[in-house]
Amino acid sequence: MKPLLTLLLLFITTLFFGQNNKTKEAAMFLDSTFISAESMKYIDPNGIESINIIKNDTIIDSNHYVGQIHITSKNPKKYTFISLEQVKSEFTKIKSNDVIYMVNGAFIKENNETFKIDKNYILKVEITNSNEFYNFRNSPTQFDIINILGKTEENLDNENKILLRGYNAIGSK
Repeated sequence: MKPLLTLLLLFITTLFFGQNNKTKEAAMFLDSTFISAESMKYIDPNGIESINIIKNDTIIDSNHYVGQIHITSKNPKKYTFISLEQVKSEFTKIKSNDVIYMVNGAFIKENNETFKIDKNYILKVEITNSNEFYNFRNSPTQFDIINILGKTEENLDNENKILLRGYNAIGSK
């Protein structure tokens, strides 16, 4: 009787304290393409036609989501989503795997595998190597930072600015 009770107690504790991959967020789909919630920051809200919410729990790639959010855009053919690895292979010549990703100066800390960005949203891709930082010059750890600049108003204004530099000020004596 004692071994049976011990096994039952062990089974119950593993049920309660077992690992759970359940997230508190919903799975997001834009025009039936699964994207992360981080990716939605870079979608124009004026391009959204409708939103449909399904409250059923969903399992995608062994991750448990609370529900589903299906977003339909006004022009479904406008978006061409690519992963961060595809950005690295298409826009850079980096071959190493040690890469840190940024979008508009903000680090992508989570969901690197599921993060997707619209290819038409990308304005420019900047690459910074760890050797360019003073503290990492003699470090054995080498990595690259890929900063993806999107077509925001601020980035477009900075891209169109022309800086004129000279030695003498005009109109002064």
